Amino acid sequence: MIILPSFKIVPFEEEYIKDALEIYNYYILNTTATFSIEPIDEDGLRKLAFTGLERFPSFALLEDDKLIGYSLLNRYKPREAYDRSAETTIYLSKDIQGRGYGSKALAHLEEIAKAFEFHALLGVICSENIASIELFKKFGYFECAHFVEVGEKFGRMLDVVIYEKLI
Repeated sequence: MIILPSFKIVPFEEEYIKDALEIYNYYILNTTATFSIEPIDEDGLRKLAFTGLERFPSFALLEDDKLIGYSLLNRYKPREAYDRSAETTIYLSKDIQGRGYGSKALAHLEEIAKAFEFHALLGVICSENIASIELFKKFGYFECAHFVEVGEKFGRMLDVVIYEKLI
């Protein structure tokens, strides 16, 4: 008999901080998926996950009740004129990439964004993060900006692209 894992997306709670921190710090130390340079602590992750703003929630991605990633709707900029836009963020455990969980997480974020009446969603991505770019393109996002050499990590200057979708 084959038993498929149980996948669900639930609101992000304090109980997920330690596992989410392990996921995020892996990306900090080993990739250009984030432009953070130094690992963060639990308080740093709390600030990212718990904005205190209802319209900008965070979610835990669970497989068999184990955290395998998290997703966020973030404020694009902290000015009222941007309040109909949100930045999407998804981090998956390195062990489960390529299994469709990123697609499930992005589809979920889009549903939540529609419920909160957002107009534009943005993916802010290092240009060498091809997997993320392909995910956003698959969902109908288009490249709306390309910033050349605006970040430095691992001794290299890196480009950032922004993908946008009007919902």
